[in-house]
Amino acid sequence: MNFNGHELFKAFHRIKKSSMGRIHKEFMQNLKPHEFFMLKTLKKMYEQEQQEAQTNNLPLAPGVKISQLSRETAISMPGVSQTISTLEKHGYVERIASSKDRRLVYVNLTETGRQLETDVSKSCFQIYDEAATLLGQEDTQALVRLLDKLAGAFDQIDRQQCDLEQPEKAERKTT
Repeated sequence: MNFNGHELFKAFHRIKKSSMGRIHKEFMQNLKPHEFFMLKTLKKMYEQEQQEAQTNNLPLAPGVKISQLSRETAISMPGVSQTISTLEKHGYVERIASSKDRRLVYVNLTETGRQLETDVSKSCFQIYDEAATLLGQEDTQALVRLLDKLAGAFDQIDRQQCDLEQPEKAERKTT
């Protein structure tokens, strides 16, 4: 790892530690960050299902299937199930068995879970609004521009890595 990459990594770690530390102290005393992000993902996915059901005039499921959460988050089914169990113990989510097939279980936020997600999300935006104010408009715009450029660089690295892996996969199939 070169010096610049190492410094960039350390800077992101400092930002994460300082911003998430404040949010964690204020709202998430009993949740780990990955548990909160599961709440956020669950909320987003269910809102998408609501929109899709409304648009296509279809019945709405009572929640999201664990298999869907697993695919969306790229976390194993047992990992998602364990996180959901923790969230359920805290009263943030509920499991809802299908009335037609008892093996099919949906997960959805409780009112307490929805309120926590809303409060933490507002707190996140507030922290970044305060930071933007302290940085000033010009520096904030420059930082956003540079972060967008960095995201593009990461995308380019991913594409290059995928391009390198394609011939290797094809070679393995033919041998």
